[in-house]
Amino acid sequence: MIIATINAKGGVGKTTTTMFLATVFAQRGITVAVTDLDRQGSALDWAERAEDGGDPLPFEVELSIPKRIDRQAALVADDEMMFIDVPPGDENAIEAAIAVSDFIIMPTRSAAADLSRVWELRDAVSGTPHAVLLTFARKGTSALEAAREALEAEDMPRFEAEIPLREDMHLAFGYCPGPDMHGYDQVADEIMEMMK
Repeated sequence: MIIATINAKGGVGKTTTTMFLATVFAQRGITVAVTDLDRQGSALDWAERAEDGGDPLPFEVELSIPKRIDRQAALVADDEMMFIDVPPGDENAIEAAIAVSDFIIMPTRSAAADLSRVWELRDAVSGTPHAVLLTFARKGTSALEAAREALEAEDMPRFEAEIPLREDMHLAFGYCPGPDMHGYDQVADEIMEMMK
């Protein structure tokens, strides 16, 4: 299965989502690889820092470019998973990732400005199973409730699990995620349920 994490906006938790979910599935015994399409190489940097710190990730991370992604996708076996960390605002990378994906995750904060970028991708992802993941969620806030209502009104699929705003998630960069997966284990369960 190939899963891309996309949003036209930066700072919404795409790389964090990719790395936590890849860890969840790897811990469940699935062979996982991460392809980093971001020129900044955030996922690769995360993996290298973890390796250098003696806390390696349970999967490989490879830096790539959009025109190579279909070749890499063709090598993914039926019992394996590839996650694609897609940079914001790079139309070529977004289109290439969507074209090879079996499932698309669109992380977003609950702010209206962030949600507006999700609407821009609606047509592009319509032919592929997908769901919006609310990240940096502050429980009990009107912004979070408004985001839920907006997604429902627009008939956009979304995960029931929401990723909380937690400082220790920011501190996970450069380390193997866990033991607290901050709701990403539930996200993984929901993906598998949606793909049945």
